[in-house]
Amino acid sequence: MLATLFWLSAPQQAFGEGVLRLASDDWCPYVCTKDGKIVNGYLVEVTAKSMAAMGYRVEPVLLPLNRAMSMSASGDVEGVYAPPADARLRPSTVIAYSRACFYTRADSTWMYRGPASIEILRLGVIDDYGYDDGPMDAYIARHHKPGSMLDFSFGATAGTTNVQKLLSGRFPVMLEHESVMRLLSKDLAATRHVRQAGCLEQPLPLRIGFALQDMRKTAWIRALADGMKVLQASGELAAIRERYHIGQ
Repeated sequence: MLATLFWLSAPQQAFGEGVLRLASDDWCPYVCTKDGKIVNGYLVEVTAKSMAAMGYRVEPVLLPLNRAMSMSASGDVEGVYAPPADARLRPSTVIAYSRACFYTRADSTWMYRGPASIEILRLGVIDDYGYDDGPMDAYIARHHKPGSMLDFSFGATAGTTNVQKLLSGRFPVMLEHESVMRLLSKDLAATRHVRQAGCLEQPLPLRIGFALQDMRKTAWIRALADGMKVLQASGELAAIRERYHIGQ
């Protein structure tokens, strides 16, 4: 407890300095926006408070995910919230896990019963997203080409676009993270019009991806991990999880 109080009360500059620009698109409840800016969200809040405990200030930047990753690789931002596995980024400690599920219109009877069940239908996904860091992401990578059965959406509002495509019949099934879909369908007044049709076997670990070429990345990764320990010891991490309805 004394160590925790020391971390929380010590001047920020004792542990580090500088501003980290972390980018993402709208992915509430993990990254939430208002009026064209990132304002809060589980990943945003945990990262900001963890890094602040270690002397850093985080500046969230709203960008489409693929652009955020490119800008991180080029050094225009320092990192990305919850990127898929990418050789251009160095991943942090896991901040949370998120389960991705399949969704259909409410009148459908289709159910996900393993990889073979998605090979014969058109599936809505988001370009450059990670869904399980495993078999599903590998499947999408293999079929990321013209003429495949995948329907890709792009940009900062790709999740909303996919729900609208699903409801309009552009494809029969879409893939989205469970917590994200809960809010998307509520915001679009579509809760009664969609149904969950099974989930991926493997949840996606959510991390911060820091620019690989930046020499400060190791210090940032250590600071985030240490800062999360401070939040956990104080009880604040559990409170943030409860506020955003995020599991362990």
